[in-house]
Amino acid sequence: MALIAAALVGYLLGVVRLSRRGIRWPVGRTGCLLAGAVCVLVAALPPVAVHDEYFPVHVAQHLLLAMIAPAFLALSAPMTLALRTVPPSGRRTLLALMHTRLVRLLSAPVTAVVLNLGGMYVLYLTGLYAAAQESESLHAAVHMHFFLAGCLFGWTVIGIDPVRRRAGVAIRLATLIVAAAGHDVLAKLMYAHELPAGAGSIGARHRGAEIMYYGGTLVDLALAAVLMAQWWHASGRELARAERRQGAPGPIFPPRFSGSIPVSTTSAAISATLRCVRWLVTRNRSNA
Repeated sequence: MALIAAALVGYLLGVVRLSRRGIRWPVGRTGCLLAGAVCVLVAALPPVAVHDEYFPVHVAQHLLLAMIAPAFLALSAPMTLALRTVPPSGRRTLLALMHTRLVRLLSAPVTAVVLNLGGMYVLYLTGLYAAAQESESLHAAVHMHFFLAGCLFGWTVIGIDPVRRRAGVAIRLATLIVAAAGHDVLAKLMYAHELPAGAGSIGARHRGAEIMYYGGTLVDLALAAVLMAQWWHASGRELARAERRQGAPGPIFPPRFSGSIPVSTTSAAISATLRCVRWLVTRNRSNA
């Protein structure tokens, strides 16, 4: 709670400072930060937090903390805002920090997948989940790990902050596919083998596994749509630069990127996501 509150206050102060300089910070980025903060607060406060011993509620809490909130926060570009608002000495320090070997290692797709996906497998396939239900400090540590690992994963896959040697679109998409497959396999293991221990009745475990499977799939599809939209607009900017260099201006295709995803792209992504979800539901019913 204190971490997200400090981040929220610092971010809004940075936006105000830019505004006083006459610089307009994209409203969409601020909206993403607020949406991410709301997701964290919903997961960390009553009524969700006081009922997370019920396994389906716990899984919904996990989706908010480890997947949805980090995705919004990654799209808010907090490091870019910090680089624009801090004094020159602080800017040099931040840039040096972002270019260190440790940050490059943490932002590598393999690291993000291992920390994000590996943590879930350890929690649900070992006795860690049952132990966390008995210890408040361990419970809080698990939540913190999932949130930070989710932020790292979101920053690696769809983040828009400046990173030296950021992986290409193909590698990031492959990273997302691996993570999505890992989520699905874990959900099926939990459903078929009545895991994890300490999660309550069989019905509760099954409902939790279903929320993880369908909810996680929906979030992964949304991340893929965002990544493709980013690639689309980056291609448009590159084409525009090439045309300017050649001195032959013409229609820009794909359209220029203005800091938010166009309505047409968003509608197409939502439509494709809904079709995929319907297909998954139909397949699950046929297999049953």
